Amino acid sequence: MNKFPTIILFFLLHLASIFAIFPERMMVSASKGHWMPVAIIFLVELLVVRLYLKALSKFPGKTILDLCSDAAGKWGARLIVLPLLVFLFLEVVLLTYYLSVEIRTVLLPKTPTYATSAIFVALCFYGAWKGLSVMIRASMGWFILFMPFILFSMLISIGNFNVRYIFPVWDSQFSFLWRPDFYVGTVIFAGFLFLGMTPSHLRIRFGTAAALVGVIFLFALTAVYVPLLIFGQETAIHFQYPMLMASDTVDLEWVVFDWLPSFYVVSSSGLGLIKVAVLLSMLMTMLKQLYLPKAKNRWILAVVCLFLYAACQWIPNAKALDKFLYINSCLCLYSTIGFPIIVYLSTKWRRKEVRA
Repeated sequence: MNKFPTIILFFLLHLASIFAIFPERMMVSASKGHWMPVAIIFLVELLVVRLYLKALSKFPGKTILDLCSDAAGKWGARLIVLPLLVFLFLEVVLLTYYLSVEIRTVLLPKTPTYATSAIFVALCFYGAWKGLSVMIRASMGWFILFMPFILFSMLISIGNFNVRYIFPVWDSQFSFLWRPDFYVGTVIFAGFLFLGMTPSHLRIRFGTAAALVGVIFLFALTAVYVPLLIFGQETAIHFQYPMLMASDTVDLEWVVFDWLPSFYVVSSSGLGLIKVAVLLSMLMTMLKQLYLPKAKNRWILAVVCLFLYAACQWIPNAKALDKFLYINSCLCLYSTIGFPIIVYLSTKWRRKEVRA
C-alpha cells in the first residue's frame, strides 16, 4: 500500500472536525477578522505536526507508544498517555452525540436520539474492529463518495452572499485569544494524531502534511465564511449547525433530495463516522499496549463502545454540550500540542542515550 490513502485519511479527519463544531466556535470567538483565529490555529498545527513527524522519523519502526515507553518506562508512558486517552474518549462521545442529534433533526425526526446514537456507535465499532490499516484503505472510497456532496453543499449558496458581512477584517486586539471557544476549535488538531500509530512505510513527510494543512485551511475558512456571509455575525453565532442552516437557504427543485441539507448531513455524518472509528481504534490500541495487555482487542473495544453509548445518553441536551467542550479543550491542548512536544523531546533524549 502506498501513502496516498494516508494522505486522504489525514484530509478527511480534519474535515470531520471542520464540519462539526469548528465554524460555530470560530464565529463565537471572534466578532471581526474571523480569518485570524483560523490562521493562528493552522499555523500552530503546522509547528506541532513538524515536531511530531520529525520525532517519528528518528525511530521509523516504532509508534508513539513505543517511544514513550522507551523514554519514560512503562509507568511513565502510562502517565503521559492518560490525558490523551481521556481526551480521545471525550472527543468520540461529544462528536457521536453531536452527529446523532444532527441526523435525528434532519433525516430521522421521528427516531429517538438513543436509537440514532446506537446505530452510529455500532457502525463505528465495526470500523474500529477492522483496524486502522483497513480504515486507511477505506478512506479512498469515503473520499470519492462524500467529497462531491461536501463541495456541492458548500458552494451552492454563493449566490446568497452579502459581501458587506466580511468587514471588519482585522482585530487589532486579538480578542479571540481570551475566549474559550477559540481553544475549543483546536480539536481540529486531532486529525494528525493517528500518524503516530501507523506503520512507518505509511507515514507522510512534513512537506506533504504542510500542503494538506494549507488545503484544509481553505476549507476551514470557507466553512466559517459561508454562514457568516449569508446571515451576518449577529445571527450566525446563534446557530448550532451554521453550515446546515446555510445550505437550507437554497431551494433547488432539481436536487435529488427534496431538502438540500440532506446532502450536508449525510456527508458530514460519514466523515464523523470514520473519525470516531479511527479514534476508537487508537483508544483500543493504547489501552491494550499500556494498560490491559492480557485483554483481547474485541472485548476492550466492546466495553469502550458501551461506555461511549452510555455517555451519549447521559448528556441531557445540546446546550450541555458546551460545558463538556470547554473541559475537553484543556485536554485537547495537552494531547495535540503538549503530547507531540513530549514525544519529540523523548526521541531527542533517547538518541543521546543510544549514542552514549
